[in-house]
Amino acid sequence: MATTTPKEQIGIDLKGRVNRLQLAERNMLLPVFEAIVNSIHAIEDTKVPNGEIEITIHRTPQSSLDFNEDKKQNLEIIRFTISDNGIGYNDDNYKPFKREYSTHKADRGGLGVGRFMWLKAFTDVKVESLFFEDKKPYSRSFFFNLKTEDGIDKHEYAVSESIESRKTVVSLIGFKNPYKAKCPKRIKTIADRIVEHCLIYFLNQDCPKIILKDEESSIDLNEYFRELTAGNTFKDEFSIGKFGFNITLLKWFEHEQFTTHRISICADNREVEYFNVNKVFPDINTKIEDADSGRQYLIVCYIEGDYFNGNKNDERTEIRFRKDNFFDEELVSESELYEALSPIIKKYFYQEVEKFKAKKLDRISMFIAEKAPQYRILNKYHESFDDIAVAENTTDQDLDLKLYKKLQDIEFESRKETIEVLNDRDEENTDQLKEKYSKLFEELSDINKSKLAQYVVHRKYIIELFEKSLALNQSGKYELEDTVHSIIYPTKTDSNQIDYNNQNLWIIDERLSFHNFLSSDKPLNSIEDFENNSLDRPDLMIFNNPISYIEGDEAPFNSVVLVEFKRPMRKGYNETDDNPIVQLYDYVRQIRKGKKLTTDGRTYDIGDHTRFYCYLVCDKNEKIDEYAENAQLEKTFDGLGWFGYNKNLKCTIDIMPFNQVLSNAKKRNKVLFYKLGI
Repeated sequence: MATTTPKEQIGIDLKGRVNRLQLAERNMLLPVFEAIVNSIHAIEDTKVPNGEIEITIHRTPQSSLDFNEDKKQNLEIIRFTISDNGIGYNDDNYKPFKREYSTHKADRGGLGVGRFMWLKAFTDVKVESLFFEDKKPYSRSFFFNLKTEDGIDKHEYAVSESIESRKTVVSLIGFKNPYKAKCPKRIKTIADRIVEHCLIYFLNQDCPKIILKDEESSIDLNEYFRELTAGNTFKDEFSIGKFGFNITLLKWFEHEQFTTHRISICADNREVEYFNVNKVFPDINTKIEDADSGRQYLIVCYIEGDYFNGNKNDERTEIRFRKDNFFDEELVSESELYEALSPIIKKYFYQEVEKFKAKKLDRISMFIAEKAPQYRILNKYHESFDDIAVAENTTDQDLDLKLYKKLQDIEFESRKETIEVLNDRDEENTDQLKEKYSKLFEELSDINKSKLAQYVVHRKYIIELFEKSLALNQSGKYELEDTVHSIIYPTKTDSNQIDYNNQNLWIIDERLSFHNFLSSDKPLNSIEDFENNSLDRPDLMIFNNPISYIEGDEAPFNSVVLVEFKRPMRKGYNETDDNPIVQLYDYVRQIRKGKKLTTDGRTYDIGDHTRFYCYLVCDKNEKIDEYAENAQLEKTFDGLGWFGYNKNLKCTIDIMPFNQVLSNAKKRNKVLFYKLGI
């Protein structure tokens, strides 16, 4: 007859402990894994050869009329039952259950917190156990939940009548969201996850028989594991400093859950965390085809060691590593681990590693040859590609950024080495110095060539962007003049605000890049130290260097350049207000009224001898032609534009259609593009 004992306190703030527990959604099956590993340990404690564990998946009840197999496999999981024939919940195992940080299984990595994960993901846990105590049969059952303050509910413990064998059943009831929603539903996927997590145990010859089942099917996980790893398992060892590690390497075939090559870190025979193999070899990024079978596989590694056993967190989800910039002989850094793993993985997968590397180098070489010649210098430093990861889905833009960063790294190292050589006071003979300086000169020369190539490529991109801005956009309209203007020079700024590399005046005329001061789309009265009250706002106003043969601090400017943009393919102009030639002439008159412009502490007059050069950049039409004829301008030799000189204003004017500007820019740069092969 069963006896009921009084309620027992678990001796901790159970709700607070569970609430503080960190369990990521991606680890939704970790509570189930904890129960399975507990069963494995319980069987180890019996020291019997016929250990058996049965894991049952319970799903949402279904209609008896629904016989669709796929639908049954995808029904929501509501609970799990894990049964074993291990030692059971005798007093030695039950008492530690009621303590928060039990050391009962410390020698096997037990932290006494695994059962709290049950309550993090499930509303209730029921434990039923038949076991022997002093060779007498006993039964114990209880509920473990957050519904009561004491945690242990309905505890029953009694001497039992004869029992055939030990048996413990742990039922994880009431799967909570978000863990339930994230949990895989297909039995084979769950089988994969269990094998992955408990792989260290499956590799052991004494692993108990483990069966996974639901209402429709059953999987012998031991046999399934053997099928997955037959002939494809390798074992080795390595060390980092004073710490030794063991590694198991697998070819992982036909896997639903793994999507990348991975290395799992195990502590006390359990997986704690994992990382991608590309942390060690950046080139390995897709599945590998087995040469013998033609099947695709992933490289999967499991590493274990005392270091991991002693540096895991309470939840067994993280390992403590040393930061690379700090020294602590009791800790290992992640970079040291990656470095130590490299020769081990290469030892067993040498051909695969080399194939991935060759594939990457081919992609980079082709990209540099066909699209990015500015990085040709990197071909001399092949080792510089070692830490560049290039996957199948890496875009050209991503690859360009990776190579650009690598080029910057090489330039930095070259400058650093140059400074060190110049500051080196050690005595060296002439031949040594000559060799050292020759090497530095070669590197600096390569870098400068690369910079020139980058600038030429930049010009090609800008010309393509400029050409695109002249065409119809996705809305079926032409871009506004501000768009074109911004490509050539940022609007509402001046040359004191913009870096030389951020302007593209060369599109119009190479000479415009060299000036004393430039204002872009700013009212004349807003320009600092320019004495003018006009609100007129030229698109571009450029002051060229003052003439050198006039003495004193008030030498007039050589010339002023004005550039006016109109919207591509603009057709409507108003004779009174929109005549762009008249607009430019008015700008000239207003600027001549300005007395001084102070730049860098010098004062310059805009004198009577200052010449004005005006560029009107617009598409030709009948109205523009009419304005040009009225202004007595002449057609250019190619018939595309107009030019002329206003004697009274001392002003030269050029009307340049967009297609002429584009064509001229292409022609001027064609030889550069040709030499660079772009």
